[in-house]
Amino acid sequence: MALTFLAMIGSLSFLIRSVYNFLLENVNFFFSFPELDESTFMFYMKESLLRALYSIGLLFAVGVAVSLMSVFLQTRFLIAPKALKIDFKRLNPVEGFKRLFSLRSLMEFLKNILKIAFIGIIAFIFLKSEWSNFFVMPFLPLEESSSRMFYDIFQIAIRCGIALLAIGIFDYFYQKWEFERSIRMTKQEIKEEYKETEGNPEIKRRQRQLMAEIIRRRMLQEVPEATVVITNPEHIAVALKYDIDKMEAPVVVAKGAGEIAEKIKEIARENGVPIIENPPLARAIYRLSEVGDEIPVELYRAVAEVIAQVYRMKRVEV
Repeated sequence: MALTFLAMIGSLSFLIRSVYNFLLENVNFFFSFPELDESTFMFYMKESLLRALYSIGLLFAVGVAVSLMSVFLQTRFLIAPKALKIDFKRLNPVEGFKRLFSLRSLMEFLKNILKIAFIGIIAFIFLKSEWSNFFVMPFLPLEESSSRMFYDIFQIAIRCGIALLAIGIFDYFYQKWEFERSIRMTKQEIKEEYKETEGNPEIKRRQRQLMAEIIRRRMLQEVPEATVVITNPEHIAVALKYDIDKMEAPVVVAKGAGEIAEKIKEIARENGVPIIENPPLARAIYRLSEVGDEIPVELYRAVAEVIAQVYRMKRVEV
């Protein structure tokens, strides 16, 4: 609205002088003849009407062009045909009253009051500064007084247009901030959306627990087939399996800390699997290897000594 208003005022400032001179010429022409025939009168009336229509049409075209440009700039050339569809719900008086007496409508009403008050103050300040000149205008020639009057009107319009533009810019960014705040999701909505897209966290946590339990059971089922269990007596247990005919290096079949380590040692005792205490080696294998991996090359010598010790223990038992 502010851009359209300023554009029309600017266009009018260029047109007003030519329109004024044209009207003045016509008036002088009409009064210079005591009598006019009908054809001459109609000709000049037609010319005057065409000039007036041309000026009004030009102002209208400028206003429409600037209005469309400002709308497209604000909406980034967004065209929404759905907004033009007939919606009979908008004719519902109940919904209409709800919109009329909503908080948003109240805020818009207050903003409009403030706009009018702001523009009124600007116009009053200018009129107050020019107040003394108004008393002089009746004593001036018609052309000079009308020129001054148009100048004052133009100055008031320009000031009010600039004020409207400043308010419009502020209101644009306020509306954008308010819209982004209104579509912002609450914490509960974020949680619900996360549940819909990623699944319920409680269910996923339970699934992870069940999967870990299945993996642990499978791992513990391999302990009876282990060649040796190496432990850090209180915290860590690692079960290794080695078959000299089938394997290039010992493989970690189970490992654990805390309760799992105790369970590995318990199963090993029940199935006669040798348990060797070697804290440095147990910690190294636990840290560097995963279940199903061969032991790292740098631990070959230490593990070979442990397995040799196990073979010696078995020969002694035999």
